[in-house]
Amino acid sequence: METVRNKRKLAKIAIIVAIVTFSVYQFITPPITYKIDSRLIEVNDTLKELSEEHGFEFLKVYSSYTYPEEYGDIIPSEVYDTVRKLDIYVIHFYNGPDRQSAAFRADRFLFSLSPLWYYRYSDDGLTEEKIVPSIEEAVKQHRGAPFYGFCQKAEVPNWFFCTHDSGG
Repeated sequence: METVRNKRKLAKIAIIVAIVTFSVYQFITPPITYKIDSRLIEVNDTLKELSEEHGFEFLKVYSSYTYPEEYGDIIPSEVYDTVRKLDIYVIHFYNGPDRQSAAFRADRFLFSLSPLWYYRYSDDGLTEEKIVPSIEEAVKQHRGAPFYGFCQKAEVPNWFFCTHDSGG
């Protein structure tokens, strides 16, 4: 009988800790906005310059390292600082012969259980996702349906605010 009471107390404590942790994280995490922060543009421009200078086409930039790792030393510390300050989980950067694009994925709590939210730059103004006038309306219409990808044009040319749900 005592064991059952202890298990219930532990369960209650675990629930309270989870709720407090989630609440604190939501409070300290900046909200995702539709506006493109000028620091994102600066990071994108920096990565483009470095790509042309060092000859790489693809790069992932996290808050403290890159992939491929051999390019980590050429990335200025300001890029990593910006990634942390803007709560970006990863930047997927591509600068190929035919186009340049970058996706700045927001770091969200329990991101594996919810749709991805990210800012996208595309030098030709095209995206793989469907471009919609209102991302909120598009998501509402597809609520519960897996496998969607939408982008809304931002106020800055060739920049988008996007969401993607792969259903899993």
